[in-house]
Amino acid sequence: MENMKSPEELSIFLEKNAKKKGYYLNKDTVFVNALLGGLLKNLDRYGYSSCPCRLSTGNYTLDLDLICPCAYMENDVQKYGSCFCALYVSKEVYEGEKLVSSIPESRPYNKIFNVNYSQVDVSKVVATKKWKCSVCGYEHLGEDPPEKCPKCGASKEFFKQKNIL
Repeated sequence: MENMKSPEELSIFLEKNAKKKGYYLNKDTVFVNALLGGLLKNLDRYGYSSCPCRLSTGNYTLDLDLICPCAYMENDVQKYGSCFCALYVSKEVYEGEKLVSSIPESRPYNKIFNVNYSQVDVSKVVATKKWKCSVCGYEHLGEDPPEKCPKCGASKEFFKQKNIL
């Protein structure tokens, strides 16, 4: 994945990889392209494609479990029909037989909150806005809320801006 330069290239690679495991990429191409942009940005920023839906440290060893597809993807897709960021979905979700609701965080608490921030290169941290869907609780980082919630389908009017920290 480290040689990928465009969302199209990355999409083809990830789709092939997902199908080998019996999964699919989310049908919402606008949403998927935003995630692919985040993966490419993290690849450029850190040198590896960490999940754009979680906070990366910039330290490869600390972030190994966040490299897409993350260590939690398969379990989340099997259990909930989608991974945490909704990039990967099950066949049932892809074919519209199952709806996806909010996916709880699978990453262990100590990995989320016990980060040694002295390891973080703060020059690579980008400030942005955080939005939360008032219907299902899905959280989105970006300058604007998504047009529709990837988890429950609510329109962007249902997103409320929250503090990042």
